[in-house]
Amino acid sequence: MRAYHVRIVLHLPPSKSKKTDAFIPLSLWQPLPTHTFKHTARRNATFNPRGKDYRLGPIALDWVDLDNMAATPFASRGRADPKGPAVATFVPQGHTKSGSTNLPDGVVHVFRDSERQKLAEAEEGTSTSDASRIMLENADSDGYMVGVLAVPSWMTPSDFLAFVAPAQEDMSHLRMIRDTAPNRSIALIKFRKPESALEFAEAYNGKTFNSMNAETCHVVHISSVSIETDDSVSMALSRLGSATAPVVELPTCPVCLERMDSAVTGLVTVPCSHTFHCECLSKWGDSRCPVCRYSQTLRTSHPSSSNAVRSTSIPFADPSAPALSSCADCNSTTSLWICLICGNIGCGRYGRAHAHAHYERTTHLYALELETQRVWDYAGDGYVHRLIQNVADGKLVELPSASMRTGDDTGAGGPSMSDSLTAEKIEAIGIEYSYLLTSQLDSQRAFYEEQTTALQAEVVDLKVVVTRLRQEAESSRAAAAAEESRRRSEEEERLSEILRDKQRFEKKSERFAEVARTLEKELREERAVSGGLLQNLEAVQKRAEEGEAERVALAQRVQELEDQVRDVMFFLEARTKIEAGEGSMADVAGGDISVPTPQPSPGPSAKTPGKKKKKR
Repeated sequence: MRAYHVRIVLHLPPSKSKKTDAFIPLSLWQPLPTHTFKHTARRNATFNPRGKDYRLGPIALDWVDLDNMAATPFASRGRADPKGPAVATFVPQGHTKSGSTNLPDGVVHVFRDSERQKLAEAEEGTSTSDASRIMLENADSDGYMVGVLAVPSWMTPSDFLAFVAPAQEDMSHLRMIRDTAPNRSIALIKFRKPESALEFAEAYNGKTFNSMNAETCHVVHISSVSIETDDSVSMALSRLGSATAPVVELPTCPVCLERMDSAVTGLVTVPCSHTFHCECLSKWGDSRCPVCRYSQTLRTSHPSSSNAVRSTSIPFADPSAPALSSCADCNSTTSLWICLICGNIGCGRYGRAHAHAHYERTTHLYALELETQRVWDYAGDGYVHRLIQNVADGKLVELPSASMRTGDDTGAGGPSMSDSLTAEKIEAIGIEYSYLLTSQLDSQRAFYEEQTTALQAEVVDLKVVVTRLRQEAESSRAAAAAEESRRRSEEEERLSEILRDKQRFEKKSERFAEVARTLEKELREERAVSGGLLQNLEAVQKRAEEGEAERVALAQRVQELEDQVRDVMFFLEARTKIEAGEGSMADVAGGDISVPTPQPSPGPSAKTPGKKKKKR
């Protein structure tokens, strides 16, 4: 089972274009945004005024991401006791995320490993089981990719999931790539286990999508999926760098536009080197090649003379396009050359030389002059003879040019009677020119093989230099990382120490703050108490002063009262004695008694009682 490679080449819009928000994913399996649905079919797909790849067009990705689903206990159901009661088990279902993402215009290329690699594997004696084992070993660490090359246009992601529902539990991602051709959709599936991918390929390869249609499912192993831009230099280097694993791009059938793979379907190659599907060519009733017939000029294939009975329009022609062929770059209608490889139409070197510019850009060697039907070899810088095979006798004759036809010619192709008479001479000339063309092609092949070998050697040398530079960069990066880790560890230790000191100081400051708050509170309480004590002391002092003044006043009053009491007592005693006395005491009766005034004392003095006259 050969591996296939999918390469999506996107055309970046110019900087002055309005489409500056184009989304270009780095990987096809990354989470993708959801955009509004946009049809990928181009309008006027057969008309290509810019001379670019006819496959260029908008690309859309229909994606489905499936979350990990819990393992169901179906395997242990057979070992359960059939006689026991039925037990219900909750099985959580996985959630899915789906959407559609619009990409810029581009081309989807599908490559397949070449025959040389297959022959090398056959010489090594690799069997089918060994190939499966090798594919299992080379699978990605997070999954295994398979692809369905041709998905019908009517099939949506939900329909495709319904088609592959038995294998949905082992899927992790689904990507459906849709380009300009509706029948060239590719479904890429990523599995969690390589064994599940191999079982899927064995079960679904060759299976019809439904019983109503004849389309079959072609499952192939996808080795790589890449998304690139249309940078010619990087693409050329990538192709040259893949010399160790040569790949061949799968062409498309000119009739059904599906990719042609000899390993999947039968192919047939006509003498003009055009290849078709066997089924597609069997439906073509004409003996001529459909591609060569379509590439004829309007004058050759569709007569426009006045004698013609009727004129048939060119199939698939654009109504707004001019009736005559024109240069794809300058719209010139004279001296036109068509590339026999890709069909690009350009003006000759006597005009603006756009055909030669196309050769320099694409290295397509052969171009056909539309007026004379002669083929020019750019490598040999000369004409090569173009011969056709006569249907009547099978001999090689020269194709008559369109300019040699008369006005009454109805456009019927094929040789004339004069050409049949000189068939032998033309056959000899044809053989000679065939040998010449073969030798020229061999020389060109040898020349380009030498150029390719030289370029591959240069690429190998560049890879060696890049590897050495990468190793040096990795070593310097490792040294810088080690130094940075050492400094980081030192800084972390210093920072941890600073943080510990900070925490210690914060604890001390908190403790000091608590002590300060406590002392402040006590100070406020002491101040309050001291204020109360001071107020009480002032009140007590005031009361003491008042009491002292009162005491002094009372002492003075007491002194006065004592003096009065003494005087009263003396008066009473004297009266008593005088009344009771005889003799000398009787003489005292009626007399006056005077008391001398005492001297003032230094202390508080009391009033000296005045003289009191005691009456008898």
